[in-house]
Amino acid sequence: MEEAGVAVLNQPFFARGNVATAGGCLASQYLASWVIARLEGIEAARSAMHYVAPVGEKEIYIERMLQNITPYLAECSGIACGRHPSVA
Repeated sequence: MEEAGVAVLNQPFFARGNVATAGGCLASQYLASWVIARLEGIEAARSAMHYVAPVGEKEIYIERMLQNITPYLAECSGIACGRHPSVA
């Protein structure tokens, strides 16, 4: 990728607008949690991650997920985030 001129970020998750990318063994969990958080809210994402996280490590996995996706939810608004634009 770098030889092609693409900047490779040293982070597990990145999103801009409606496009997100993730890498590593938790990529699918981060992507799913981000989509769920945008559509249904952060508590729904937390609940989904709690369901799939390993026993004895649930809180660690949830905190890591939140740490990685939360910065990319701030720009979230409108239908893509589970809120209709006409609702204040």
